[in-house]
Amino acid sequence: MEYDLVAEFEACLVGRSCVVERRVHDWAFDLTGGIGLAVSCPWRIVAAGGIAFGSGDPGEVFGRAVPVDREAEAQWALDGKVITAASVDRQTADLTLQFGKETRIDLFIDALSYEGWQAGYGTSGKGWSVIAICGGELGFMGIHINEPRFATAG
Repeated sequence: MEYDLVAEFEACLVGRSCVVERRVHDWAFDLTGGIGLAVSCPWRIVAAGGIAFGSGDPGEVFGRAVPVDREAEAQWALDGKVITAASVDRQTADLTLQFGKETRIDLFIDALSYEGWQAGYGTSGKGWSVIAICGGELGFMGIHINEPRFATAG
């Protein structure tokens, strides 16, 4: 039986809440329990039957009295919610975080040559780093054992 690092990663995300922070060149998703995601690919929050937030939103006014506060908009959509399911597309390395029936975050890789997202997490007494490598693959590195192990998303 082959050890499924992708399934283990998906399972460790369930039950956690998420705080979103805009950084200079990417977004940080801080999940409870010490899990962090650095996201440099496009992503969106889908809620209430449509797109509630998109990472490509430039923070303009768009007919409002004040410019869109990107972090506040994202956080409002996720407030009080926990991840009920997580899935990595085995072909593209896109990541979906489901928050109940109504809300989800979609991270989608839109470039062949760039890494889309990376995560640091711990499970089964080990620390791991996973990177969505260009081309739809995932690379896993055991942090404490310093022994690279790779899994393909396809």
